Amino acid sequence: MTPADVVAAGAFFAILIAGLMVSSLRDMARRRPASRIRSRIDELGTVVALQRKAGPRLPEQELFSLQRHPGRGGAVFSWWLKRVERVHVVSGAGGLRLIAAIAIAILIAALVGVKLASPPDWVGPLIVIGLPLFAVRATYRFLIERFRTRFLTLFPDTLDLIIRAVRAGIPVVQAISTAGREADEPVRSTFRTMGDALRLGADLTEVLDQAVKRLQIADFSFFSVCLLLQRETGGNLAETLENLASIIRSRRDIRLKTKALTAEGRLATNIISAVPFAITGMLYIVNRSYIELLFTTRAGHKIVTLAAVLLTIGLWMVRKMSQLDTSR
Repeated sequence: MTPADVVAAGAFFAILIAGLMVSSLRDMARRRPASRIRSRIDELGTVVALQRKAGPRLPEQELFSLQRHPGRGGAVFSWWLKRVERVHVVSGAGGLRLIAAIAIAILIAALVGVKLASPPDWVGPLIVIGLPLFAVRATYRFLIERFRTRFLTLFPDTLDLIIRAVRAGIPVVQAISTAGREADEPVRSTFRTMGDALRLGADLTEVLDQAVKRLQIADFSFFSVCLLLQRETGGNLAETLENLASIIRSRRDIRLKTKALTAEGRLATNIISAVPFAITGMLYIVNRSYIELLFTTRAGHKIVTLAAVLLTIGLWMVRKMSQLDTSR
């Protein structure tokens, strides 16, 4: 075999292995709880979507609908609108201001760093564009995680309030409105919105469907399923909700225990992540001419690029091994 045949065979097997790896990663992503929950929520919304196409909606349904700007801007606008509404749900207008402030600050820091370090021409735009986008995504995920944690901390107590109201003979609709007045944030705003829509005459199925889509929390989806099943088949709603509250508390305890058990690994990950940057900064202060070779020579640019790629892959693997996602 000629060297060209060897290279061609190696490239073929490399592409084949890469394709198998991508296929395996996609299958793993589809099997994750987040993907399964999202697909089930989309299935629940299919009936509502068909009803929207079937005829005009009632005023109370239009008031509670998430589609504030239907049919405008195409897929990109719809994708952007969903993210903006998600931020509004989890943190209000303050979340958008926080994301914008962090993006501007990181953009300024990236511009200053590129100006001082003088990286290769093709690396500068990647840093200037990539760092703000990464910061926006990290802030977005942080706001969602903080909202989910706070909601799941208070949700079992809200279920206890609804259980006591149901056992006292109060209808579920009125119990939801009571929870919207008596519960703490962020649960209060969610149930207050549901109670207002129900008092305006919106159907319970529609209200729960929209709330599930807005929150995207599995435990609240269980609550929605319990109410809908009880509405269709009857039964002791108080006992069902009591069992659900117990399950939610157990899931919360498991999350806290998992967080405590993985604390050492997460701390080690943060320390390992900071070591290269700390050493580089110290060398830049102590012996600037020694470290500037990485940023002023072609070989240094290659070394920095390779180190950045390997560091990113390594930290991602360490983070995956040290963290266990039990938030859903």
